[in-house]
Amino acid sequence: MRVARVLAVLVAVARSACFGQETDSLALEKLRQESGVDPTRVQSRAGYTFLVFDRAGPDGQIVNRASLNVAVARWNFGMKYEAITQTTEAGTGFQSSFGDIRFSVLNAFWVSGKHALAGSVEFSMPTAKPTFGVPYFSATPAITYSYTVTPSLFLAFQPQYTFALLKDPEFPDLRVLTLRMFVAKFAKTGYFFVFEPRPVYDITADRFDLIFSPIVGKALGAGFNLIGLVEIPANSFTRDTRGMLYQFGFNKNF
Repeated sequence: MRVARVLAVLVAVARSACFGQETDSLALEKLRQESGVDPTRVQSRAGYTFLVFDRAGPDGQIVNRASLNVAVARWNFGMKYEAITQTTEAGTGFQSSFGDIRFSVLNAFWVSGKHALAGSVEFSMPTAKPTFGVPYFSATPAITYSYTVTPSLFLAFQPQYTFALLKDPEFPDLRVLTLRMFVAKFAKTGYFFVFEPRPVYDITADRFDLIFSPIVGKALGAGFNLIGLVEIPANSFTRDTRGMLYQFGFNKNF
């Protein structure tokens, strides 16, 4: 009789442990989906981001970015628009204008167990005034592969190619290869940590760069997230012209 009771207790404990693990896995998967760091997990969200580009000398740029993503099944449709404030030389002060309009389409076409694939393309419309945007109507197709190591850890790789669809004949070609690589860790406390080393090769200029980007985020509940990151270029030319990037923002999932 005692043996039966002991066995019943052990079975109950095992079931409770399994249920707890399943609950934790579901919570971590929700955090991963709502964080926005994995392109193979689509989710409707609206967000605001504050960006500061710290360049060499007196140059600097501040960007206020609004973004919207609408998820339909495994499809995601996104748009970004920016208000830009910049200074280009000493004594001129700050000038402000709106940036380019960017919109994207993504399809997470294969999700099976620990593996997932998504294809996407982002278009950039040259709606900004000179110096406030990029004077090309460009496209950036990409393919993303993600591998789930554990419910709290995943790896992802996203090769991209940016090229001009329309441009001024006097302007140089736009051809840039980028490989985004992610290592992301999610905690039951709602924090998530991402490290992204990003090789970038400008084919037209024959220039290579490597950008390191640590990312920290926190789920606040009710679908809200805070996200902060830094982008550190290894190439001195990129540090002087594009600058170090400091970024902070929040989003609301719905």
